[in-house]
Amino acid sequence: MIRKTVSLDEGLFEQLEVEGVLDRFKNFSELVSAALHQTIESVRQEGYRRQIEQMAEDPMVIEDIAQVQRDYRHAEGDWNAF
Repeated sequence: MIRKTVSLDEGLFEQLEVEGVLDRFKNFSELVSAALHQTIESVRQEGYRRQIEQMAEDPMVIEDIAQVQRDYRHAEGDWNAF
């Protein structure tokens, strides 16, 4: 376990108290850990979204998708026939 000192804006801490956020956690460390886990996941999702957006503009990816669509255009028949 790593120990770090955290400084908060007084107004932010008051909001945590007023909204009852502090009551949802055993202690402040648990709250900070949960918030950091949520932040990490949010950053990961944003990075993934950016990668998808970049791929959508990549000419090689666009051509690969077009080629797959051409290759499998006849395979999109009626699956209920089987």
